[in-house]
Amino acid sequence: MRKRSILLLAGVVALVGSLVIGPAATAGPERTAAGTVVLIHDQEPPNLQNNWVGNGTLATAYVLNNIWYGGQIRDANAKWALRNFASKPKLIKTNPQTVQITFAKNAQWSDGKPMTGADFKATWQASVNPANNVNDRSGYSSIKSVTAKGKSAIVVYKTPYADWENNVSLGVYPAHIINGKNMNDMFLNSIPVSSGPWKFDSWQKGVQISVSRNTKFKVGPQMKLDRVVWKYILDTNARFQAIKANEGQATESQAQLQVADFLNNKSYSVHAGAGYSFEHIDVQFGPKGHPALKQRFVRQALISGINRAQIASTLYKTIYPGLKPLQSTVFFPVDKQYYKPNYQKWSFNQQKVISLLKGGGCTGGPDKPSAGNSNIFSCPGTGKLSFRFFTTTGNQLRALTFEIMQKQLKSVGIEILPRFETSGTLFGTTRPSRDWDLMMFGFSSSPSWSSAALTPEYACGGDDNEMTYCNRQVTAAFAKVERTLDATQRAQIANAAEAKYMVNDVATIPLFAKPFYVIGTTKLKGVGWNPTSEGYPWNVSGWSYTS
Repeated sequence: MRKRSILLLAGVVALVGSLVIGPAATAGPERTAAGTVVLIHDQEPPNLQNNWVGNGTLATAYVLNNIWYGGQIRDANAKWALRNFASKPKLIKTNPQTVQITFAKNAQWSDGKPMTGADFKATWQASVNPANNVNDRSGYSSIKSVTAKGKSAIVVYKTPYADWENNVSLGVYPAHIINGKNMNDMFLNSIPVSSGPWKFDSWQKGVQISVSRNTKFKVGPQMKLDRVVWKYILDTNARFQAIKANEGQATESQAQLQVADFLNNKSYSVHAGAGYSFEHIDVQFGPKGHPALKQRFVRQALISGINRAQIASTLYKTIYPGLKPLQSTVFFPVDKQYYKPNYQKWSFNQQKVISLLKGGGCTGGPDKPSAGNSNIFSCPGTGKLSFRFFTTTGNQLRALTFEIMQKQLKSVGIEILPRFETSGTLFGTTRPSRDWDLMMFGFSSSPSWSSAALTPEYACGGDDNEMTYCNRQVTAAFAKVERTLDATQRAQIANAAEAKYMVNDVATIPLFAKPFYVIGTTKLKGVGWNPTSEGYPWNVSGWSYTS
């Protein structure tokens, strides 16, 4: 099995050089004990403050989703499922938009305190407090008032907010813990209470986070397991070897070539899918980024010089055959009725890259694409087209993707230089610093992406717009999307803004709707894939393990 992985990887590496020119369409191991399951993950949270500046990672969400448990969560079909709420949120008035939520009678915190409407109110106040370093205030910033009474709360919005159900269904903080406290200093390394199936136990930095059954959880079945351990292993080969050695019983993996080793192995179950997650390259528009990236023709040259179709068909053909380039950043292919291939305009065209750059007055590059080219273009007032390219370390398929793109771009006179960092550094320090040129990473979301996340990511001054892209027409369109309650109308507005403005701006470079794989030993029952950012522990209460 090990040899097969190495050979497969070597085979793809050997192909890298041939993918430059061509047609466009081508710590000590955690010991498993009775009642304990170890989950292997590739990224360690920088801290436990999810949705705080410097931390919006999926690794953090996977730990916290079952601690700050939602009133509703997304199930394996991306549909709403009741959890801490007694019933679905009610839209009781449209002008002004008014919503009622009610926590279940037996919804409580792990210290025995009941969950109440005051918890939602405290969470809203913490989220909009300008003194708090919140990463994304979407939804909360649209709320005018919250009136809490017992188990219920009445939420009144300033203006219509399309994603209201998601907004009120998110997990809340405990009012009796956070009121009067400096939230910027809280929950960095530990969490004292939980409203979900598990509670925080301990964190051995650089190794693992341990959580255990919350015996005060009453709104659904308690975990059958005593403990779940998140073990962090950065190296791709080491992660898969840990699963084979039973140092971990399950992992949710990004696409990696080693997945092929498990597909036909009867000792493991493999669940795969591409849902609400996408791999992409962000471009830095701010003052710390390379000045050439502020030129539209340079960004257009970049996307034209990357053979996205060829990368997908080559690197993913064994583990996820049929993967196509993502042609939108406002909808996912799973959103079949709304997804439009807006970025299809930018097909792989190396001669067009050279024409664009020469047309912009750039000199010093090649006259025609060549695999052996070493001449890099320089452009007036911006200098040599040599860009710092950031991504996460330890991810072999990302490293191969970079290597292919590096060779493709160099063949047309553009240089990208590798800057690989741990996820904690990349997302906790580098991304918010805006001191980077290009950054490849993935976004994971939910069906509410198009109605809630577009403004934070792409609007001028958006909370999570760390690339500082700013197009006033796009900003106005996405603000309208947030206020439009009809889903079809929202889709029309979002697609029109992307097709007319974002595609020409090349605000970002979409790569693929990102496939994920949940791999587990067959002795672990109940594990499956969830297409949203809830992740595979969404139903952890139903897991059982026979060691």
